[in-house]
Parts: sequence; C-alpha cells; structure tokens
Amino acid sequence: MLLLGFLLPEIAGAHPFLHNSWWTVAESNRLVLRVTATLREIAVIQKIDPASLIRPDSLHVAASNHAAYVVGQLHIDIDGESLPITFLDYQLLLDDSPEPEDSSQYPDLTHVAYDLECPLPTRSQALPVRFSHSTLRGHAYAPGIPWETYHILQVTDPSRSTLGQAILRSGTPHLVTLPALVDAPPMPLLTAGPDALPPPLEGATAFKSFLRHGLHHVLTGYDHLLFLVALALASVSWRRLLGIIAVFTAAHSITVTLAALGWVSLPPAVVEPIIAGSIVFVALENVLAPTRSQRSSRLVVAFAFGLIHGLGFAGGLREALPGGSPSQLAIPILAFCIGVELGHLAVGAPLYGIFRAAVPRAGSPTTPAPAGSTPALHPVIRWGSVLTACGGAGYLWAALQSA
Repeated sequence: MLLLGFLLPEIAGAHPFLHNSWWTVAESNRLVLRVTATLREIAVIQKIDPASLIRPDSLHVAASNHAAYVVGQLHIDIDGESLPITFLDYQLLLDDSPEPEDSSQYPDLTHVAYDLECPLPTRSQALPVRFSHSTLRGHAYAPGIPWETYHILQVTDPSRSTLGQAILRSGTPHLVTLPALVDAPPMPLLTAGPDALPPPLEGATAFKSFLRHGLHHVLTGYDHLLFLVALALASVSWRRLLGIIAVFTAAHSITVTLAALGWVSLPPAVVEPIIAGSIVFVALENVLAPTRSQRSSRLVVAFAFGLIHGLGFAGGLREALPGGSPSQLAIPILAFCIGVELGHLAVGAPLYGIFRAAVPRAGSPTTPAPAGSTPALHPVIRWGSVLTACGGAGYLWAALQSA
C-alpha cells in the first residue's frame, strides 16, 4: 500500500477537489445538458491567473474559450458508441459563490454554466445511456497530486422527474436507463434563473452517493493512506487500532460537520501542511518514541489530528452538498462520514494484518531487551515508519508548493 503511494501517484490525491453539476434533460429526440465549470477549472485549463477572472471582460473571454474543453471532456455513450455533443450557450452564475471575490475559495465555488445538447436515437423501448467525464485528468494540482473533479449528475425527463443521479468522478461512468417515449415536441432549452442548477440529491440516492464519495475520498487519498500506515505500524493489537481509528473518526466527523455547515473554516494553505505534518509526526514518533506511541497519548494525538483532517475532508464535501437547512444536510454528511470510516477500516485492518504477520511475537512492535535497556524496535516498524515519514514529507513539500 505504501509503495502504491510512491509508484502510482496518478491514482492518489490529497484534497484538490472541484465540484461541478451536470444536469441532463432527456427529451424525445435529444439530451439537453447544463454543465457547470468552476472558475478554478477554467483558470487551470486556460493557464491564467484566477484573480484575473474577477474582471468581466477577462471572465467572458475565458468562459467562452473554455466551452470547447467542456464539450471534449464529457462522454455520453449508447452501446459503446459516443454521441456527439454540441455547444449552445453559456451563462455566468457569479451569485453561486458565498465567498467574496478576494477569497482564495472564490474561484473554486463560483461557476459558469454551459448549455449543450446531443441527439438521441428514436426509442420505442428503454435505452441505457452511459455518462462519464475526464475533466482535469492529466492536470496536476501540485507535483504528484492530480486534481479530482466531481460532477453531481442529475438526469430527468421533460417533466423534471428524476431518472438517475450520482456523484460522478473522473473516469467512472454511471449508467442511466431512459424510458421508452412516444414522439413528443422538443422542450424549450434550459434558461437561467431558479432552475439554473439541478435539484440536490435526496433520500437513499443521496446516502449511497455520499457514502461512496467518503469511501473513495479515503481510498484514493495518499495522505489518508500514509496516516493509516503510521497508525497501523505501531498498533500492538487490533483492538487498539480500532480504538485509535474510532477516536480519529469521531474527531474528523466533528470538524467535517462544522465545516460543511459553514460554521468553521480554515484555508487549504493552512490545513494541508498541517495534515502532512501529522503524518511525519506520527511516523517519527513510532521510531523516536516507540514507548510513547503505545500510551494513551497516541489517542490524544489521533483526536487532535483528526480535527485537522476533518477540515481537509470537508474540502471534498462542502461544494458537493446541496444548499438548505442543517436538517437537509444531515443525510449527506452522515453518509460521507460513514464512508470515510469504512475506508479507514478497509485499509487499516489489512495493513495491521500484514505488519503483524511480518513482526515476530505477534502484537509486539519491539524485541525484548535486558532490564534497564531500551527495547530494540523491529526493522519492519522502524523502516516502515521512516518510509511513511518520507512520504509525509513529500506531501508536505507539495502542500507548501501549492499554498
């Protein structure tokens, strides 16, 4: 697992998340699409300073130029055959962002909406359609850290009844079955206004989508993987590891909830280096203070760093959440936190098994020593922790570079 973090950086990410929406209305003879792109995405692709997009003239030019990129990164397939997508128009949704224009989050939370369409074959029976995208694939947030762009996919019929919905990550398709339709007149094109963005995910679909979102956030985030490696290396029993993970989960759930509700906020330039530093700290504590890593102080460390990690988790959640009251956000936040915990267990349990199998006298990270001397740390623990600290140092460097 640790080697994957070094050898396959293209599949791992920290917290460079951008969230777009992809609303599709399935008419009788075409799909009408409204797809949003953040100002950050536009700036990355157009290779311009995000601050320049505050000026209306620069924003319109960049938004218009970005339309071809949006069209090229969306993929709609029927039986393996791609449907052509045509650009129609774009709308500026500058009121979509609660952040002031001088905020570092403004380019990430402010969107431009693109109206597109693609033809549909005549269908007298249900038609399976596969939706996917490759937005920002191949573009690095920082050395070794790729962007992660999600689309909140919502497919409806002309009456706006939901046919399918999902949180769609780059490269992962979602299949929606369109019902058979008799000939019907085309619906008017989507227009800006109250319906400029699709309705939020709700109910069981929201729970499943955000559960998967939290699980994927852990399984593809090498910062989380490295932190789990550091914890598993020093755990003397599976009960202790589960206890530490539970404490860590409780802490990050607190700050995830507070940050997602907008009650607590720290800029990524502060959060990311601290998260990276937590990896280095825990890994080096395994080596330099192995006895202390077995004490209750490790639970305190896990809780304290869990609070900071929660702010990083929130960066991948906040933009995907629907607007509304705290009660409307309860299901997505709960599902996301459960997904994160399942991700921790899915990674932590196998890691613990592997490390304990490699260490003689199962459950002991040290080799017995004569009375009065310091126990010798087992090489698996020592060098595994050193490599983990190196990985955390690399992440720290990347976080500081992108700050």
